[in-house]
Amino acid sequence: MEVLVAAWHAIRRNAETSQQERTKQRAREFGANLPANLRRLQKRLHGGYRFDKAYGATPPKGGGKPGKRPIVVAPLEDRIVQRAILDVLQDATEISAVQHVLQTPTSIGGIRGRGVDHAIRLFDERVKEGDRFVAGSDISGFFTKISRPDVIGFLERAAVEPEFVQLVQDALTVELSNADKLSEEDRKLFPTGDDGVAQGCPLSALAGNIVLAEFDRQMNGRGITCIRYIDDFILIGKSMAAVKRAMNSAKTLLSGLGMDIYDPETSPNKAFIGPIGGGQVFLGYTLLPGSYPPADAARDKLMKQVRGLIASGQRAIMKAVSDRRLNSSDPGYAKTLVAIDNTIRGWRTSFQCSRCPEVYDRMDGQIDRHLMDFHKFYSEKTLKCTPVQRRNALRVGLLNG
Repeated sequence: MEVLVAAWHAIRRNAETSQQERTKQRAREFGANLPANLRRLQKRLHGGYRFDKAYGATPPKGGGKPGKRPIVVAPLEDRIVQRAILDVLQDATEISAVQHVLQTPTSIGGIRGRGVDHAIRLFDERVKEGDRFVAGSDISGFFTKISRPDVIGFLERAAVEPEFVQLVQDALTVELSNADKLSEEDRKLFPTGDDGVAQGCPLSALAGNIVLAEFDRQMNGRGITCIRYIDDFILIGKSMAAVKRAMNSAKTLLSGLGMDIYDPETSPNKAFIGPIGGGQVFLGYTLLPGSYPPADAARDKLMKQVRGLIASGQRAIMKAVSDRRLNSSDPGYAKTLVAIDNTIRGWRTSFQCSRCPEVYDRMDGQIDRHLMDFHKFYSEKTLKCTPVQRRNALRVGLLNG
Protein backbone atom coordinates (compact mmCIF):
# COMPACT_ATOMS: atom_id res chain seq x y z
CA MET A 1 0.00 0.00 0.00
CA GLU A 2 2.90 2.38 0.72
CA VAL A 3 4.12 1.85 -2.86
CA LEU A 4 0.66 2.56 -4.27
CA VAL A 5 0.28 5.71 -2.16
CA ALA A 6 3.64 7.05 -3.37
CA ALA A 7 2.75 6.16 -6.97
CA TRP A 8 -0.60 7.93 -6.63
CA HIS A 9 1.03 11.14 -5.44
CA ALA A 10 3.46 11.09 -8.38
CA ILE A 11 0.62 10.62 -10.87
CA ARG A 12 -1.48 13.26 -9.09
CA ARG A 13 1.30 15.85 -9.41
CA ASN A 14 1.52 15.15 -13.13
CA ALA A 15 -2.26 15.42 -13.47
CA GLU A 16 -2.28 18.82 -11.77
CA THR A 17 -0.02 20.23 -14.52
CA SER A 18 -1.95 18.61 -17.36
CA GLN A 19 -3.49 20.80 -20.04
CA GLN A 20 -6.51 18.49 -20.13
CA GLU A 21 -9.25 19.40 -17.66
CA ARG A 22 -10.62 15.85 -17.86
CA THR A 23 -7.30 14.49 -16.58
CA LYS A 24 -7.35 16.88 -13.65
CA GLN A 25 -10.98 16.06 -12.87
CA ARG A 26 -10.37 12.30 -12.94
CA ALA A 27 -7.50 12.70 -10.48
CA ARG A 28 -9.66 14.82 -8.18
CA GLU A 29 -12.40 12.19 -8.26
CA PHE A 30 -9.96 9.38 -7.47
CA GLY A 31 -8.37 11.37 -4.65
CA ALA A 32 -11.73 12.22 -3.09
CA ASN A 33 -12.09 8.59 -1.96
CA LEU A 34 -8.42 7.66 -1.99
CA PRO A 35 -8.22 4.90 0.67
CA ALA A 36 -11.06 2.86 -0.87
CA ASN A 37 -9.80 3.39 -4.42
CA LEU A 38 -6.26 2.30 -3.55
CA ARG A 39 -7.55 -0.76 -1.68
CA ARG A 40 -9.59 -1.67 -4.75
CA LEU A 41 -6.46 -1.26 -6.89
CA GLN A 42 -4.46 -3.42 -4.49
CA LYS A 43 -7.12 -6.13 -4.66
CA ARG A 44 -6.95 -6.09 -8.46
CA LEU A 45 -3.18 -6.53 -8.28
CA HIS A 46 -3.51 -9.51 -5.94
CA GLY A 47 -6.06 -11.09 -8.25
CA GLY A 48 -4.02 -10.64 -11.45
CA TYR A 49 -4.12 -7.11 -12.82
CA ARG A 50 -5.43 -6.50 -16.32
CA PHE A 51 -4.57 -3.21 -18.04
CA ASP A 52 -7.30 -1.46 -19.99
CA LYS A 53 -6.91 -0.11 -23.49
CA ALA A 54 -5.42 3.39 -23.69
CA TYR A 55 -6.34 6.44 -25.73
CA GLY A 56 -3.99 7.45 -28.53
CA ALA A 57 -3.45 11.18 -29.09
CA THR A 58 -1.39 12.73 -31.88
CA PRO A 59 -0.55 16.35 -30.99
CA PRO A 60 1.98 18.19 -33.18
CA LYS A 61 5.59 18.02 -32.07
CA GLY A 62 6.81 21.05 -30.16
CA GLY A 63 9.79 23.27 -30.79
CA GLY A 64 8.92 23.84 -34.41
CA LYS A 65 9.62 20.20 -35.29
CA PRO A 66 7.55 18.68 -38.09
CA GLY A 67 5.20 15.76 -37.63
CA LYS A 68 3.06 14.43 -34.80
CA ARG A 69 3.93 13.00 -31.41
CA PRO A 70 2.14 9.71 -30.53
CA ILE A 71 1.02 10.07 -26.91
CA VAL A 72 -0.60 7.10 -25.17
CA VAL A 73 -3.03 8.23 -22.45
CA ALA A 74 -3.71 5.27 -20.17
CA PRO A 75 -6.53 5.21 -17.59
CA LEU A 76 -5.57 6.75 -14.26
CA GLU A 77 -5.53 3.42 -12.39
CA ASP A 78 -3.18 1.91 -14.99
CA ARG A 79 -0.81 4.88 -14.71
CA ILE A 80 -0.70 4.45 -10.93
CA VAL A 81 0.19 0.76 -11.34
CA GLN A 82 2.82 1.54 -13.99
CA ARG A 83 4.38 4.12 -11.70
CA ALA A 84 4.29 1.64 -8.79
CA ILE A 85 6.11 -0.95 -10.93
CA LEU A 86 8.76 1.66 -11.76
CA ASP A 87 9.23 2.55 -8.08
CA VAL A 88 9.58 -1.11 -7.11
CA LEU A 89 12.24 -1.69 -9.77
CA GLN A 90 14.15 1.47 -8.84
CA ASP A 91 14.07 0.61 -5.13
CA ALA A 92 15.03 -3.04 -5.54
CA THR A 93 18.69 -2.79 -4.52
CA GLU A 94 18.97 -6.59 -4.76
CA ILE A 95 18.45 -6.42 -8.56
CA SER A 96 22.01 -5.39 -9.37
CA ALA A 97 21.46 -5.29 -13.14
CA VAL A 98 18.75 -2.62 -12.81
CA GLN A 99 20.83 -0.69 -10.28
CA HIS A 100 23.77 -0.73 -12.69
CA VAL A 101 21.60 0.88 -15.37
CA LEU A 102 20.34 3.52 -12.93
CA GLN A 103 23.87 4.35 -11.79
CA THR A 104 25.22 5.13 -15.29
CA PRO A 105 26.67 8.60 -14.56
CA THR A 106 26.00 10.13 -17.98
CA SER A 107 22.43 8.83 -18.37
CA ILE A 108 20.13 11.57 -17.11
CA GLY A 109 16.49 11.17 -18.13
CA GLY A 110 14.06 9.12 -16.08
CA ILE A 111 16.47 8.64 -13.15
CA ARG A 112 15.74 9.92 -9.66
CA GLY A 113 17.77 12.91 -8.57
CA ARG A 114 18.81 13.79 -12.10
CA GLY A 115 17.29 16.28 -14.46
CA VAL A 116 18.08 18.59 -17.34
CA ASP A 117 20.21 20.85 -15.14
CA HIS A 118 22.32 17.85 -14.14
CA ALA A 119 23.10 17.31 -17.83
CA ILE A 120 24.10 20.96 -18.30
CA ARG A 121 26.39 20.80 -15.27
CA LEU A 122 28.08 17.70 -16.71
CA PHE A 123 28.56 19.55 -19.99
CA ASP A 124 30.00 22.57 -18.18
CA GLU A 125 32.48 20.35 -16.33
CA ARG A 126 33.76 18.98 -19.64
CA VAL A 127 34.16 22.51 -21.03
CA LYS A 128 36.23 23.45 -17.97
CA GLU A 129 38.34 20.33 -18.57
CA GLY A 130 39.21 21.57 -22.05
CA ASP A 131 36.66 19.95 -24.37
CA ARG A 132 36.03 22.24 -27.32
CA PHE A 133 33.74 20.40 -29.78
CA VAL A 134 30.24 18.99 -29.50
CA ALA A 135 27.84 16.95 -31.62
CA GLY A 136 24.30 15.89 -30.83
CA SER A 137 21.18 14.30 -32.18
CA ASP A 138 17.75 12.95 -31.36
CA ILE A 139 17.32 9.22 -31.79
CA SER A 140 14.80 8.80 -34.58
CA GLY A 141 11.51 7.20 -33.53
CA PHE A 142 13.09 6.14 -30.27
CA PHE A 143 10.09 4.91 -28.26
CA THR A 144 8.66 2.93 -31.17
CA LYS A 145 12.03 1.16 -31.67
CA ILE A 146 12.62 -0.02 -28.09
CA SER A 147 12.56 -3.82 -28.13
CA ARG A 148 10.15 -5.01 -25.47
CA PRO A 149 11.51 -8.59 -25.71
CA ASP A 150 14.98 -7.19 -24.93
CA VAL A 151 13.65 -5.39 -21.85
CA ILE A 152 11.79 -8.48 -20.65
CA GLY A 153 14.83 -10.69 -21.34
CA PHE A 154 16.98 -8.27 -19.31
CA LEU A 155 14.64 -8.59 -16.30
CA GLU A 156 14.47 -12.38 -16.63
CA ARG A 157 18.27 -12.63 -16.67
CA ALA A 158 18.31 -10.37 -13.61
CA ALA A 159 16.25 -13.06 -11.80
CA VAL A 160 13.17 -10.88 -11.32
CA GLU A 161 10.19 -13.03 -10.28
CA PRO A 162 8.25 -14.36 -13.31
CA GLU A 163 4.92 -12.95 -12.08
CA PHE A 164 6.42 -9.49 -11.78
CA VAL A 165 8.11 -9.76 -15.19
CA GLN A 166 4.71 -10.62 -16.67
CA LEU A 167 3.22 -7.54 -14.99
CA VAL A 168 5.96 -5.38 -16.55
CA GLN A 169 5.33 -6.91 -19.95
CA ASP A 170 1.60 -6.24 -19.69
CA ALA A 171 2.27 -2.67 -18.52
CA LEU A 172 4.49 -1.99 -21.54
CA THR A 173 2.09 -3.49 -24.09
CA VAL A 174 0.03 -0.89 -25.98
CA GLU A 175 -3.56 -1.41 -27.06
CA LEU A 176 -5.58 1.59 -28.21
CA SER A 177 -9.24 2.14 -27.44
CA ASN A 178 -9.60 4.55 -30.37
CA ALA A 179 -7.55 2.68 -32.98
CA ASP A 180 -10.54 2.53 -35.34
CA LYS A 181 -10.92 6.30 -35.19
CA LEU A 182 -7.30 7.06 -36.14
CA SER A 183 -6.10 7.36 -39.70
CA GLU A 184 -3.87 4.55 -40.96
CA GLU A 185 -0.95 6.99 -40.97
CA ASP A 186 -1.56 7.97 -37.33
CA ARG A 187 -2.03 4.35 -36.20
CA LYS A 188 1.43 3.51 -37.51
CA LEU A 189 2.94 6.06 -35.12
CA PHE A 190 1.94 3.95 -32.10
CA PRO A 191 3.89 0.92 -30.81
CA THR A 192 1.08 -1.60 -31.04
CA GLY A 193 3.29 -4.37 -32.47
CA ASP A 194 6.00 -6.48 -30.82
CA ASP A 195 8.42 -3.56 -30.46
CA GLY A 196 8.03 -0.13 -28.95
CA VAL A 197 6.77 1.37 -25.71
CA ALA A 198 4.25 4.10 -25.05
CA GLN A 199 5.38 7.68 -24.96
CA GLY A 200 3.78 8.84 -21.73
CA CYS A 201 4.07 5.56 -19.82
CA PRO A 202 6.01 5.93 -16.53
CA LEU A 203 8.03 2.81 -17.42
CA SER A 204 9.13 3.91 -20.88
CA ALA A 205 12.21 5.87 -19.81
CA LEU A 206 13.52 2.93 -17.78
CA ALA A 207 12.89 0.60 -20.72
CA GLY A 208 14.89 2.96 -22.94
CA ASN A 209 17.72 3.20 -20.43
CA ILE A 210 17.90 -0.60 -20.21
CA VAL A 211 18.08 -0.98 -23.99
CA LEU A 212 20.72 1.78 -24.31
CA ALA A 213 22.89 0.74 -21.33
CA GLU A 214 25.51 -0.81 -23.62
CA PHE A 215 25.39 2.25 -25.90
CA ASP A 216 26.13 4.47 -22.88
CA ARG A 217 29.06 2.26 -21.87
CA GLN A 218 30.67 2.14 -25.29
CA MET A 219 30.16 5.82 -26.12
CA ASN A 220 32.00 7.07 -23.04
CA GLY A 221 35.76 6.83 -23.08
CA ARG A 222 38.71 7.46 -25.39
CA GLY A 223 38.41 11.20 -24.80
CA ILE A 224 34.67 11.37 -25.49
CA THR A 225 31.83 12.04 -23.08
CA CYS A 226 28.29 11.08 -24.11
CA ILE A 227 25.51 12.76 -22.11
CA ARG A 228 22.13 11.20 -22.87
CA TYR A 229 18.66 12.30 -21.80
CA ILE A 230 16.45 9.42 -22.93
CA ASP A 231 16.39 9.88 -26.74
CA ASP A 232 18.51 13.03 -26.96
CA PHE A 233 22.30 12.87 -26.61
CA ILE A 234 25.45 14.94 -27.11
CA LEU A 235 29.07 13.91 -27.62
CA ILE A 236 31.83 16.17 -26.30
CA GLY A 237 35.56 16.01 -27.05
CA LYS A 238 38.73 18.00 -27.54
CA SER A 239 38.95 17.63 -31.33
CA MET A 240 36.50 17.80 -34.19
CA ALA A 241 37.89 14.57 -35.64
CA ALA A 242 37.27 12.68 -32.40
CA VAL A 243 33.71 13.94 -32.16
CA LYS A 244 33.00 13.01 -35.78
CA ARG A 245 34.32 9.49 -35.21
CA ALA A 246 32.15 9.20 -32.12
CA MET A 247 29.05 10.24 -34.07
CA ASN A 248 29.79 7.55 -36.65
CA SER A 249 30.18 5.01 -33.85
CA ALA A 250 26.88 6.14 -32.32
CA LYS A 251 25.13 5.66 -35.65
CA THR A 252 26.56 2.15 -35.99
CA LEU A 253 25.67 1.09 -32.45
CA LEU A 254 22.13 2.41 -32.72
CA SER A 255 21.55 0.79 -36.10
CA GLY A 256 22.18 -2.54 -34.38
CA LEU A 257 19.14 -1.73 -32.20
CA GLY A 258 17.02 -0.76 -35.20
CA MET A 259 17.46 2.93 -34.38
CA ASP A 260 18.99 5.85 -36.23
CA ILE A 261 20.24 9.40 -35.72
CA TYR A 262 19.93 12.52 -37.85
CA ASP A 263 22.41 14.18 -40.18
CA PRO A 264 23.34 17.72 -39.04
CA GLU A 265 23.41 18.93 -42.65
CA THR A 266 19.99 17.67 -43.70
CA SER A 267 18.24 17.95 -40.28
CA PRO A 268 19.79 20.94 -38.50
CA ASN A 269 16.79 21.18 -36.14
CA LYS A 270 17.46 17.64 -34.86
CA ALA A 271 21.26 17.31 -35.01
CA PHE A 272 24.42 19.44 -34.91
CA ILE A 273 28.20 19.29 -34.85
CA GLY A 274 30.82 22.00 -34.39
CA PRO A 275 32.84 24.07 -31.93
CA ILE A 276 31.30 24.61 -28.51
CA GLY A 277 29.76 28.08 -28.28
CA GLY A 278 28.21 27.98 -31.72
CA GLY A 279 24.69 28.28 -30.34
CA GLN A 280 23.82 24.58 -30.30
CA VAL A 281 20.65 23.68 -28.38
CA PHE A 282 20.38 20.74 -25.97
CA LEU A 283 17.40 20.03 -23.71
CA GLY A 284 16.03 23.54 -24.09
CA TYR A 285 19.33 25.27 -23.28
CA THR A 286 21.58 27.12 -25.69
CA LEU A 287 25.06 25.67 -25.10
CA LEU A 288 26.86 28.94 -24.44
CA PRO A 289 29.27 28.31 -21.52
CA GLY A 290 28.94 30.83 -18.74
CA SER A 291 25.38 31.91 -19.49
CA TYR A 292 23.46 28.89 -20.89
CA PRO A 293 20.37 30.92 -21.89
CA PRO A 294 17.08 29.19 -22.63
CA ALA A 295 16.74 28.44 -26.32
CA ASP A 296 14.57 30.67 -28.49
CA ALA A 297 11.93 27.93 -28.77
CA ALA A 298 11.74 27.62 -24.97
CA ARG A 299 11.30 31.38 -24.57
CA ASP A 300 8.67 31.50 -27.30
CA LYS A 301 6.81 28.63 -25.62
CA LEU A 302 6.63 30.52 -22.32
CA MET A 303 5.31 33.65 -24.01
CA LYS A 304 2.74 31.58 -25.89
CA GLN A 305 1.63 30.02 -22.59
CA VAL A 306 1.25 33.46 -20.97
CA ARG A 307 -0.77 34.76 -23.92
CA GLY A 308 -2.92 31.62 -23.86
CA LEU A 309 -3.67 32.00 -20.15
CA ILE A 310 -4.60 35.64 -20.63
CA ALA A 311 -6.89 34.78 -23.56
CA SER A 312 -8.63 32.18 -21.40
CA GLY A 313 -8.99 34.74 -18.61
CA GLN A 314 -10.47 37.28 -21.00
CA ARG A 315 -13.06 34.78 -22.21
CA ALA A 316 -14.05 34.05 -18.61
CA ILE A 317 -14.36 37.76 -17.82
CA MET A 318 -16.64 38.27 -20.83
CA LYS A 319 -18.84 35.39 -19.65
CA ALA A 320 -19.02 36.88 -16.15
CA VAL A 321 -20.01 40.39 -17.22
CA SER A 322 -22.71 39.02 -19.52
CA ASP A 323 -24.13 36.79 -16.74
CA ARG A 324 -23.30 33.56 -18.52
CA ARG A 325 -22.58 30.48 -16.40
CA LEU A 326 -18.91 30.01 -15.52
CA ASN A 327 -17.41 26.51 -15.57
CA SER A 328 -14.82 25.24 -13.10
CA SER A 329 -12.17 25.66 -15.81
CA ASP A 330 -12.98 29.36 -16.37
CA PRO A 331 -10.20 31.25 -14.56
CA GLY A 332 -11.33 34.89 -14.48
CA TYR A 333 -8.95 37.70 -13.51
CA ALA A 334 -7.45 36.56 -10.18
CA LYS A 335 -7.00 32.90 -11.10
CA THR A 336 -5.41 33.90 -14.39
CA LEU A 337 -2.78 35.90 -12.53
CA VAL A 338 -2.12 32.94 -10.21
CA ALA A 339 -1.81 30.61 -13.22
CA ILE A 340 0.63 32.98 -14.93
CA ASP A 341 2.67 33.27 -11.74
CA ASN A 342 2.84 29.47 -11.35
CA THR A 343 3.80 29.06 -15.00
CA ILE A 344 6.61 31.62 -14.77
CA ARG A 345 7.97 30.16 -11.53
CA GLY A 346 7.89 26.63 -12.92
CA TRP A 347 9.56 27.71 -16.16
CA ARG A 348 12.34 29.54 -14.33
CA THR A 349 12.95 26.51 -12.12
CA SER A 350 13.41 24.47 -15.29
CA PHE A 351 16.38 26.67 -16.24
CA GLN A 352 18.39 26.76 -13.03
CA CYS A 353 21.70 26.73 -14.93
CA SER A 354 20.91 29.88 -16.91
CA ARG A 355 22.93 32.99 -16.04
CA CYS A 356 21.53 35.54 -18.47
CA PRO A 357 19.93 38.50 -16.66
CA GLU A 358 19.68 40.58 -19.82
CA VAL A 359 17.59 37.87 -21.52
CA TYR A 360 15.26 37.64 -18.53
CA ASP A 361 14.95 41.43 -18.36
CA ARG A 362 13.67 41.47 -21.94
CA MET A 363 11.27 38.62 -21.27
CA ASP A 364 9.97 40.29 -18.10
CA GLY A 365 9.34 43.43 -20.12
CA GLN A 366 7.20 41.47 -22.58
CA ILE A 367 5.28 39.81 -19.75
CA ASP A 368 4.75 43.19 -18.07
CA ARG A 369 3.13 44.54 -21.23
CA HIS A 370 0.85 41.50 -21.46
CA LEU A 371 -0.15 41.93 -17.79
CA MET A 372 -0.86 45.64 -18.20
CA ASP A 373 -3.01 44.95 -21.25
CA PHE A 374 -4.89 42.27 -19.30
CA HIS A 375 -5.47 44.62 -16.36
CA LYS A 376 -6.74 47.29 -18.75
CA PHE A 377 -9.08 44.74 -20.35
CA TYR A 378 -10.50 43.74 -16.97
CA SER A 379 -10.92 47.36 -15.83
CA GLU A 380 -12.73 48.39 -19.00
CA LYS A 381 -15.04 45.37 -19.13
CA THR A 382 -16.07 45.64 -15.45
CA LEU A 383 -16.36 49.44 -15.27
CA LYS A 384 -20.16 49.46 -15.45
CA CYS A 385 -20.79 46.03 -13.94
CA THR A 386 -22.73 45.12 -10.84
CA PRO A 387 -20.73 44.05 -7.76
CA VAL A 388 -21.75 40.42 -8.38
CA GLN A 389 -20.59 40.53 -11.99
CA ARG A 390 -17.30 42.11 -10.92
CA ARG A 391 -16.68 39.41 -8.29
CA ASN A 392 -17.48 36.70 -10.81
CA ALA A 393 -15.08 38.29 -13.29
CA LEU A 394 -12.43 38.30 -10.58
CA ARG A 395 -13.30 34.65 -9.84
CA VAL A 396 -13.39 35.41 -6.11
CA GLY A 397 -16.20 33.52 -4.40
CA LEU A 398 -19.38 35.13 -3.10
CA LEU A 399 -20.77 34.31 0.35
CA ASN A 400 -24.28 34.92 -0.94
CA GLY A 401 -24.01 33.26 -4.30
